[in-house]
Amino acid sequence: MKDKVLKLCRRLKKCTLDDLLSLTEEKEYIVKSALTYLEKIGCVKVDNNLILFIQNPQKSNIEQKRLNIMLNYATLDDVDKIIKGFCLEIVPNKLQHFVGVKQQCIAEYYAKFREIIYKNQHSELKKLFDKNPQEGRYRIFYDRYAFFYVYGDKVYLSDYYLRGKLEKKFTKSQIREFKIMYSYLSRIESHNGNEQYMYYRLAEYIWRREREYKDLYIELKQNLLNIA
Repeated sequence: MKDKVLKLCRRLKKCTLDDLLSLTEEKEYIVKSALTYLEKIGCVKVDNNLILFIQNPQKSNIEQKRLNIMLNYATLDDVDKIIKGFCLEIVPNKLQHFVGVKQQCIAEYYAKFREIIYKNQHSELKKLFDKNPQEGRYRIFYDRYAFFYVYGDKVYLSDYYLRGKLEKKFTKSQIREFKIMYSYLSRIESHNGNEQYMYYRLAEYIWRREREYKDLYIELKQNLLNIA
């Protein structure tokens, strides 16, 4: 759906949500999820009710900053402390007293970690979805749609609605797991006043839930080694 919406935005240059709903003949929440994704990657700009196509989208600062370049600005020992601090949920302004880098630099590492966690989860979700399409469920955080899927006893998050043939509905056990996870995410988000990078933060909370520090540390460090 995101590709279809992007093609329409590119053709129309300026349009409204009603225009897209009429042309796609899709449900409103599906079109809105596609717009959210396209706005996040810089392909469109949503200004009140007007949707503007951006000819040459620019990647966000986080996406532009390669991890191996970031690693050059800190010692291996400091990087390891930052990884441990993230897994222990130590906020950057406190962790800065124990490492040789500034608070802003630590915050950039944390943001990159969240991006990696989300992308790894989403990549795993796409593989599962392609083999066994599922009718996802959505919830709204900060007026934006977040889409959820459940495979086995694991909940996955997407910032746009996945489409497939013969999508199956949630089973009773999957519904129960989804409700537990949503209740958990709602409680955390209600105390988190920062909606920036919302999907990355939600993915982080899913990643952390009911896991020990040691497991989080080993997995995150391995993921970073695979990328760097």
